[in-house]
Amino acid sequence: MSLFKSQAERNRELINNLYTKIKRLEQDKNRMAGEVFAGGTTINEQLNERNQPLALVSPEASGTAVPVLPQLSGAGVLNTVGPEQTARVYNSQQYRDLLNSSRRFKEDDFLIGEKFRKNEMARQNEMLQRRQRVATQATLLQQGQLGAQSMAQQSMGNIGSVLASTPTYQ
Repeated sequence: MSLFKSQAERNRELINNLYTKIKRLEQDKNRMAGEVFAGGTTINEQLNERNQPLALVSPEASGTAVPVLPQLSGAGVLNTVGPEQTARVYNSQQYRDLLNSSRRFKEDDFLIGEKFRKNEMARQNEMLQRRQRVATQATLLQQGQLGAQSMAQQSMGNIGSVLASTPTYQ
């Protein structure tokens, strides 16, 4: 700021500086929770967005841990860049990410179920083909035995007729 500027110009410059500072703070606030999950998202082979599991290292990450509840102050709740608002933004983004990942797990459940049903159908078809093969072989074996029995009966009958018609010399 210059000493030779008018009061209106100085006020305008101060307002512009405050405006850019507020804009920068809002961008930082909106990005704050997003940086936690940046790089935790990939694209799978079906071009669906997938969350990568993140390694949690905080002591509150265990299932039995009781989260620490900070004391809320009225001024902190109203402050747009305070810890309460930052936690609210972080929790809402974490909730959105968890919802997205649960939807993706449901898709995985469907794909896994489809693979299981496909494998089960292939196994059932293979067993059906084996049973049919065994039944066919058993039928052919039985037909072969019946054919052999009828041929044996015919040959015994033929032997009897040949012996009866053959003259015997004394």
